[in-house]
Amino acid sequence: MPSPEVPATPPGPVPPQASLQRLEALEDDDLADWYDYPHELDRAYVRANFITSLDGAVAGADGVSGSIGTQADRRVFGILRALCDVVLVGAGTARVEGYHPVTVPPARRGLRERLGLAPAPVLALVTASLELPPTVLDPLDGSGPLLVITCSGADPERVAEVRDQLGDDAVIQVGRDRIDVAEAVEQLGARGLRRVLLEGGPRLMSDVVGSGLLDELCLTLSPVVVGGNAPRVVSGAAVHQGMRLAHLLESQGVLLTRWTRG
Repeated sequence: MPSPEVPATPPGPVPPQASLQRLEALEDDDLADWYDYPHELDRAYVRANFITSLDGAVAGADGVSGSIGTQADRRVFGILRALCDVVLVGAGTARVEGYHPVTVPPARRGLRERLGLAPAPVLALVTASLELPPTVLDPLDGSGPLLVITCSGADPERVAEVRDQLGDDAVIQVGRDRIDVAEAVEQLGARGLRRVLLEGGPRLMSDVVGSGLLDELCLTLSPVVVGGNAPRVVSGAAVHQGMRLAHLLESQGVLLTRWTRG
């Protein structure tokens, strides 16, 4: 099978030099500049955000990423959400992590307004079964809308139920027997949702990397070792993609790295 065609990286601002920078030395506006998306995008640009322990686990013993998270990681997580058009996540991750529709704190709404973004990002949930976690159906004050991405082979009765609940435009069907992630990302871009923030899980990340769609990885290294059998950032079929270090932030032993296409 030929390797997937890798889309050209859109022109954008030159990232800061890959040198160590203290996170505490940056105000939120500075941090937003460090993580800014390329400008004048003509396609969806996929940025993934993960945290791992030093031994590569994406979750602690409780099975959630929050248990290995830190205040520094949560700060960058908030900035990344404030900069995106859409948060893309698999239903399994949304269920385990207790996802809700995405909100933006009042302190960061001005940033979105200056960038010409909607008040809050869309939450795009990837699910073949259409078993939606109840929490994603519970809108919060000021939260963005919910999109559901599934395949054409999904149970038609269940598709109709979700369309009735969320609206016809809230369901995207791509691929026949399994979800075509490349087409899903293309459709997000066609809707103007070009600043994509992929938050997991590892299987969806594998599909994204395997399809040649990953433009950027924001990876936090938490200074803990947890052992166990937690998955890595990418699971499933073997993939290979070169990356280059764009910048490196540090806060009390936490390393916050940003990698772009090599």
